[in-house]
Amino acid sequence: MKLVNLTCPNCGAPLEKIGDNLCCNACGGAFAIDYDDADVEHEKLLTEDERAAREFEHEKELMQIKHQQEEEAKIAAEKREHSRQFKQKVGRTVSNKIKGLITLAIIVLFFFGCYKLGVHMGVTPKVSDIIESATATQKDPYSVEVGDISSELIEEMVSSAETTMKSKKDMVTDLVDYEWVDYKIGSIEFDSIYFIKNPEDSKNNVVVIFKLTYNSDIGDKVTYDAVCFSDLKYDSEDKVICDFDGDLMYKGSSAWHGDSYEDRDQCYRESVSGKGGSATELKREA
Repeated sequence: MKLVNLTCPNCGAPLEKIGDNLCCNACGGAFAIDYDDADVEHEKLLTEDERAAREFEHEKELMQIKHQQEEEAKIAAEKREHSRQFKQKVGRTVSNKIKGLITLAIIVLFFFGCYKLGVHMGVTPKVSDIIESATATQKDPYSVEVGDISSELIEEMVSSAETTMKSKKDMVTDLVDYEWVDYKIGSIEFDSIYFIKNPEDSKNNVVVIFKLTYNSDIGDKVTYDAVCFSDLKYDSEDKVICDFDGDLMYKGSSAWHGDSYEDRDQCYRESVSGKGGSATELKREA
């Protein structure tokens, strides 16, 4: 393409391309563009490229619009499906609950009708009578009375206490006339047994006192010691029971080398009276 002049040769004003000509808006002059064969072919190629580019951009825009519409339609469809499934789930849950309540009501009414019929016929006792009877016979498990402690239980506690005492007592070393003397346990004999009821802590204790004889080269020594059973109570059949987990009593400062008491009364005071409450001696059968 060759331009003859970009300004008007008449007035010098800029030229504007109108159609295939260059025109001057100032003076109205018009000028032709001199095309050769190569320029014409180049202009055609440019036109075709521009047209193809415009068509590609248009198709691309249409594809984007179509894709966006498809995505929006897909999202809308998923929302509708989710809403439908949720409504179905809620509906099934409500339906099941209603069916369950109806079934439960039918069962309750059936058994209530059977109960009323039984009461009317005198076969079934009234609920109020059952509650009153249960309340009347209910016993505090720790309200143990001395007379309810069986002789069998007393013998079992004495036997268990003796076993505990024998397992804990062996030998005591004492300083006599500046010489150490070994005292070995010789015999353990039953002395007495006491039931102690303490209303303050609602605990029931049984204390078994034993007479202990220690042997040594210089002679024998007699002392006293005790085993305690705690938490006596009634079982479901109103029978007094014990766990037979006996413990040696705590020794005060007056105990012989912290082992046992030389004075039987002192053993009683610290082992029985020291528990508080009321103490009753239990009698063993001959």
